[in-house]
Amino acid sequence: MRLCLCLFIASVVLITNTSHAQEDNSLRWWLPEDRAAQKELEAALNAVPTPASLRAYHELFASEPHLAGTPGDLRNIERLIDSFEELGLEVQVHEFWAYLAYPVEATVEIIGAGVDGGNLALPVHEKLLDEDPFDDHEDLLMGWNAYSGSGDVTAEVVYVNYGTIQDFKIISELGIDLTGRIALARYGGNFRGYKAKFAEKAGAIGLIIYTDPKDAGFSKGEVYPEGGWANESYIQRGSIKALDYQGDPLTPFEPATKNARRLSTDDIALPHIPVQPIGYGAAKQILLRMRGTPLSEDLAASWQGGFDFDYHLTGGSGLRVRLMVKQTRRIARSANVLATLPGAIFPDEKIYIGCHHDAWGYGAGDPLSGTMLVYEAAKSFAAAAKRGFRPARTIVFANWGAEEYGIIGSTEYVEQFRKELMSEVVAYINLDAATMGPNFHSSASPSLKQVIEDVTHLVPQAKSDDETPIFAKWLGDNDEPNFGNLGGGSDHVGFYCHLGIPSCSLGAGGAPGTAYHSNYDNIAWYQKVVGEDYEPALMLTRVVNLLAARLANATILPLNPVRYAVDGVAHLEALEKRAQELDFVVDLTSLRLPMEDCRQRANEVNEYLLDAIQRNALEASHIARINAALHAMEKTWMIQQGLPDRPWYRNLYAATDPNSGYAAWMLPALRRAIENRDADDLRTQITTYLEALKNLQSTLVDIEKAILRASE
Repeated sequence: MRLCLCLFIASVVLITNTSHAQEDNSLRWWLPEDRAAQKELEAALNAVPTPASLRAYHELFASEPHLAGTPGDLRNIERLIDSFEELGLEVQVHEFWAYLAYPVEATVEIIGAGVDGGNLALPVHEKLLDEDPFDDHEDLLMGWNAYSGSGDVTAEVVYVNYGTIQDFKIISELGIDLTGRIALARYGGNFRGYKAKFAEKAGAIGLIIYTDPKDAGFSKGEVYPEGGWANESYIQRGSIKALDYQGDPLTPFEPATKNARRLSTDDIALPHIPVQPIGYGAAKQILLRMRGTPLSEDLAASWQGGFDFDYHLTGGSGLRVRLMVKQTRRIARSANVLATLPGAIFPDEKIYIGCHHDAWGYGAGDPLSGTMLVYEAAKSFAAAAKRGFRPARTIVFANWGAEEYGIIGSTEYVEQFRKELMSEVVAYINLDAATMGPNFHSSASPSLKQVIEDVTHLVPQAKSDDETPIFAKWLGDNDEPNFGNLGGGSDHVGFYCHLGIPSCSLGAGGAPGTAYHSNYDNIAWYQKVVGEDYEPALMLTRVVNLLAARLANATILPLNPVRYAVDGVAHLEALEKRAQELDFVVDLTSLRLPMEDCRQRANEVNEYLLDAIQRNALEASHIARINAALHAMEKTWMIQQGLPDRPWYRNLYAATDPNSGYAAWMLPALRRAIENRDADDLRTQITTYLEALKNLQSTLVDIEKAILRASE
C-alpha cells in the first residue's frame, strides 16, 4: 500500500509541475461533459468587470478617512452593506468590540537646537500640498504608532538600523548600551512592532521610527507630488502590537463580542515605551547631529541610508532628544461585512474572497485597491448568477474590520466560527492592497499553487500591447513562477495558520512610488502613480474570478496536496542550511527521504487518475470521497495544542516569523528548535512531523481506494 500511495503522491506532483497548464489542460479536474459549461461561466464572469466600475467603487470606498472604530469607519461599513445588498447577495454584518488605541498628542524635539538655544521641534504631520485636494481632511491624524506607550522622555540617541533582532545583537556586541536611551530605527526589515519590542527589551526608553530615503524616498525616484515616492514629510503609521497571537489583544482564542470576558490590560505585552514615527526630513535633523560612534566600514554597506553624510551609531552626549507620546486605549466597535452567494449544489462547501476595509487614512492603496476587487468579483458572480450561472459551491465575499491594528476583524471571525469554517471552507483568497501596479505576484499554500498558475495563463497581462498572458510575464526567465510563502501581515493568517485552510494572497505591484500608511494614500496619489486606467485592477479581478470559479465548480477540488511534498523538500534543505549557519548539527534525513520517495515515484498512478476522470469512470460517491479526503488532508498539518510557545498558531507547515512578523517560518516547530539549537526539542519535533506525514498518508489512502473502486 505504501508504494502505491507514494506513486499517487508523486504522480500528482508531476502533473502539477511538468506542464504549465494551457487552457485545454487546465480543466483536467472536471469531467469532460462539464468543461464546456465551465468555460462558458468563466467567459460570462469576465465580461462583467470594467475599469469604470472599479474606479467608481474605489472612489466611493476611499471618499473619506475611515480609521477602525471611528464614525468614518462606520459610514464605510454602511457603504459596503448597501453596495453588496444592491447586488442581491445575502449580507451579514459581524460586529466585534476590540481594544484599540488612538492618538492624543506627540512631540519630537532636539534639545537646544532651536533658535536662541531653544528646542528644535520636528514635524509629526505630513505637509499639505497644493497639488493634493485630499490631504487636509479634518479626520486625518498626525503620524502615530498604535499601542505606543504614553510617556515623556529625554535622552541620547542610538541608531539601530532597521531594528531587527540581528541589528540589536550587533549593537550589543559592539558594547553600545541602549539603557536609558532613545533608539532611532528606519522602517523595513521587519514588522514595526518588533522594533519596539526589541528596543524595549534592550533597555531603550523610547523609539523613533522613520522612512529612510534609500528605502522609499528620493533615492528611488521623484517624490510626491512630482513623482510617487515618499517625500521628506511622509510618515508611515501602523500598529506595533507584537503579541504571540493575532486579533484583539484582550480576547485570545475567543471572539471579541460586546460582553466578552477579557484579559486585564496589565497582563498583555503591549509596548510600555513611547514610540513615534516621523518623516525623513525630521530624521535628518537628528542624524546630522549624531557625533558619536561612527559606522565601521563593514557596517556601512548595510546600515548607511540614503543621505549623503556618514551615519553614526550613537549621537554622543551633546545630542539629546525629547520624545513625548500620549495615546488612549478603549474598547471600540467595528464590523466585518460578508456577502454570500449560496452554492447551487454544495452550499456547505465555501470559498472565501477577502480584504480588509479599515485604513489609517483614506486607504486608497492599502487596503482599498484590494477591497474594490472583492466588490467587483462579487458583482461578476452576482451578474452571472442572474443569468443562470450559479457556482456549485458557496462563495463568500468578506470585508474585514480593524486589520491595521493587528488582523483583528478576521481573527475574531475565525475564532467565533472556528468549527464551521474548518469543516466547510475549501480555500481563502486574500486581496490586501492588491492592485499597486501591473506586475502579478502571489504567495500561497502549496495546494493552491497549480490552480493559480492555471488561471494566469488565461488572463492578458495589463499594460501590454498584445495578448501576452500574465503567466509569461510572471515566469520571466525562470523555470517556475516565483511564489512566496504565506507568513504574517494580513487576514489570511487566521484562516491558514490558525485553522489550516488553504490560502493565498494575490496582488500586482510595480508602481513607481509608495504612499503606504501615510496621509497621502488617497485617490489623488493612487491615480497619479498607479494610474487612472485601472487596467491592473481589471487584470487582477479577472484572475480572482477564474480562481474562485475553479475552486467553486471543479469536479475534483483543484487542491494539490502533494505540492506540500515538493515544497517540503526545499524547506527541509533550507532548514539544514540555516542549521549550518548556526553551527548546529542537524540530520533531517528521516523526514526528507519519505518526501523525496513520494515525489520521485510518479507517472503510473497519475495517469491512472486522469484516465479515470477522462473516461467518466468516477461516480458521485467516488468524487465525494476524493473531495472529502482532499479537504481533510490540509488538516493533517494541524495540532490542537499549537506550536511550542505560540499555541494560537496551529499549523505545523507554516507560521509567521516570531522575530519579524511579516515573513514566514516554514515547518515552524522544526525551525524553532534549530534557531534555539535545541537537539532534544529537534528530536521531539521530528517525531511530531513524522506523525503528521503518517496522517497525511493515511488520508491519501481514502483517495486511492476511491480511485480503485471507480476502476472496478
